[in-house]
Amino acid sequence: MPVETVAFVGMRSDRLAEMTRLFRDVIGIPVTGQSADTTRFRLGDGTMLEIYGPADAFHSFFTTGPVVGFSVGDFDATRAAMLAAGVEFIGAVQHIDGVSWQHFRCPDGTVSEIIGPGTAPANP
Repeated sequence: MPVETVAFVGMRSDRLAEMTRLFRDVIGIPVTGQSADTTRFRLGDGTMLEIYGPADAFHSFFTTGPVVGFSVGDFDATRAAMLAAGVEFIGAVQHIDGVSWQHFRCPDGTVSEIIGPGTAPANP
């Protein structure tokens, strides 16, 4: 399945408040959610931008720079093809409202993800 667009960009930063101010106040990207450890934005084309502070343990594997989520038309088929090719996935498939996503390691170790319409995992 071909990649359709970039759907997600995630970054870790030990300067979360300053990063939030940059993207919100200087660049003008609307905040869609915020907690003590995360700020979520949505770009004009629908792309999600999320910045994680150092206390966000769930995204501790974001160590190679920005993590890009590639939008695909069929998550399940794309993931199956990637597994058959020996791609290393990280963690479990995540799924909400008919959309699935999962992070993976590129051959050089860079972390990316695929995201798109998919089937909810049998054992979430």
